[in-house]
Order: sequence, then structure tokens, then C-alpha cells
Amino acid sequence: MQILIDSKPRFRAETERGPFGRGRRNAAHRYSSWSKGPVVPNSVVVDIWDDKPFRDLFKRPGEIAILQSGESQDWKRILYLVQAYTKANVSGRERRLVVDECLDFYQRNTWGIDPKNDVFYRVARAGGERNIGLDMGAHQVAGVPPLILKMLSRATLFHLRTDKDMRYLQDIGIRDAESPEGNYVFRQYKVQPGGVVSEPITGSLALPDSYLAQLSAT
Repeated sequence: MQILIDSKPRFRAETERGPFGRGRRNAAHRYSSWSKGPVVPNSVVVDIWDDKPFRDLFKRPGEIAILQSGESQDWKRILYLVQAYTKANVSGRERRLVVDECLDFYQRNTWGIDPKNDVFYRVARAGGERNIGLDMGAHQVAGVPPLILKMLSRATLFHLRTDKDMRYLQDIGIRDAESPEGNYVFRQYKVQPGGVVSEPITGSLALPDSYLAQLSAT
């Protein structure tokens, strides 16, 4: 059961639910005004203001449910829905949350925009016990709540425009003074069972031209 939270928004869903919230139909019309944006294969966009937004979801193998809006007033609604998704009693299935721009959900003081529904903190702290995984992406480390940083199990680090951000990672055991150099080059660190952060592996992300052509300049 996978949810992609897209607050930029940048990703196009492949489908939307059909009449009465059932079945699937092409969702291309939703993005006719977009000049750029990659299509996520096997994905369905969620109507976040529907009375039953999750009806008929999580039944198709591998399908990704996309919750998206570029409006800040909608972000609290998204948090509310994701909170319900994570609180539901689900037996025998794994759940996964992917947050593309997590800093949109936090204020400058690292407090959540809706403290009553700080679902990412709760999942980071105790999601593993309920088979719920969390992937969070951000353009910078500053602003990510310290408690979430301390609970990560794996960190993938690309080039940072300012290495001042590295001090936040040093506080959680990543001792490098500088971020990786080069386009698409990354280091990945893993927190070992005893709590020690591993030595990083270094790799390079390979993206096909067909995907890169769908991206905007920012």
C-alpha cells in the first residue's frame, strides 16, 4: 500500500478513479496546463476532498496513490488523510509513505504545520512496528525536525549547495564535512543494529533521457 505525497506538485498520475469512485480512467486531462512533469506508472490520483477518498484504492498490485496539491490550505487535509491511513488496522500488508518535499509540511522552527497531525514524526518513531515505511525528500537538511533525523535508518545524500547543512548530519553520526560533488552522485549511509552509522557507499544515479525530458528546470 503506497502513497506519494506531492506538494509541489511535480508528478502526473496515470489514472483517476472512475464514476462513483470506482474503476480507473485516464487522468491526463488534469495536467493539460502543465508544461512539464513526469508520469508515475501505475498510479492513481486521490481526490483529497472526497467523502471517501480511499475508496477502491490499494487493491491493484503495485498501484501508487498520489495525494497532491500546490495549495498550502490543502496540505493540512493531506496530513489528516495520511494520519487516517497510518492509524488504520491493516493485517498482513506493508505500507509505505513517500514525501517528495517534506519541508512544505514544517515551519521554519521545524514544528509541523498541523501539530495534531504530525504523521511523519509518528511514523518515523513507531512505523516499523506496524510495517509502515517512510521516505522523505528535501532540498536541504536545515528545517527537517531533529527528532526525525535521529530516527532515520538510511540516509541518501546528494550535493548540497551549502555544506553548512552537514552540521545537522554530524549531530546524528554522519561525520563527513562536505557533501558529494558531481551531478547525480550520492552517498548512502545506513544505521547499523547497534546504532552506529556505517561508512557510506558512493554511487551515481542513472536516469534515462526519456525521464529527464519530462522534468522542469527547477
